[in-house]
Amino acid sequence: MDTAKENAQDFLNAPDATVQYQKTERLNQGEYYVFGTGDGQVYVNARTGVIERATFNSAREDSRDIRLDRAAAEATARAYAEEKYGGFVEKRMRLIEPNLVSHGDAGSEYSYIWREEIDGVLTPNTVVVNLNPSTGEVISYIGIQREITCPLEPKLSRDEALKVAAGQFPGIRVTDATANLTVEYTQPGVQTLTWVVTMRGEPEDNVLQGGLIVIDAQTGEVLMVSPYL
Repeated sequence: MDTAKENAQDFLNAPDATVQYQKTERLNQGEYYVFGTGDGQVYVNARTGVIERATFNSAREDSRDIRLDRAAAEATARAYAEEKYGGFVEKRMRLIEPNLVSHGDAGSEYSYIWREEIDGVLTPNTVVVNLNPSTGEVISYIGIQREITCPLEPKLSRDEALKVAAGQFPGIRVTDATANLTVEYTQPGVQTLTWVVTMRGEPEDNVLQGGLIVIDAQTGEVLMVSPYL
């Protein structure tokens, strides 16, 4: 526990920072020691001691004005990822979601998500950096790094996955569909190669048809369906 606390202080670049243990929490990705920092929380992997999540509450203040352009924001987020995430430069990290997210009266944030890609498969190795668009401060960070323990070759083809996905929405007239191979934690500690399908159909009665479907790429089992509302 003392080592985890020291690692949290090192991550914050503040060896004298007040870091207080709050709880131990188990998520699908692993077990964590959660520390309060007075300005947020730091999640330390209980097995490896690596900081895999951090939040900075004060960085959310004054986030209504967009002063940082997208290029500068991405450069700032990438520099932080390279500093905090071991092997970021060496791995093939694919930027999959560069977004400016509005929270209405609560302000906005730039959100950048990278995932490692191996042979066309997105792995659980993920980095997320969210920034204040006014000040450029880091609001939150996630950095997950795991050994891949499941096969990366699917038994279900992309076309077969799309057919399975369409079957979840009877009568859908598909206008657009994407399918990505990803390794997901479907249970605590269990990696599964999946097809993640996003399917859109022609609206019916002004209601958008389709949604997000996650399919086991080995067995064809539908693991999750999240229809558009």
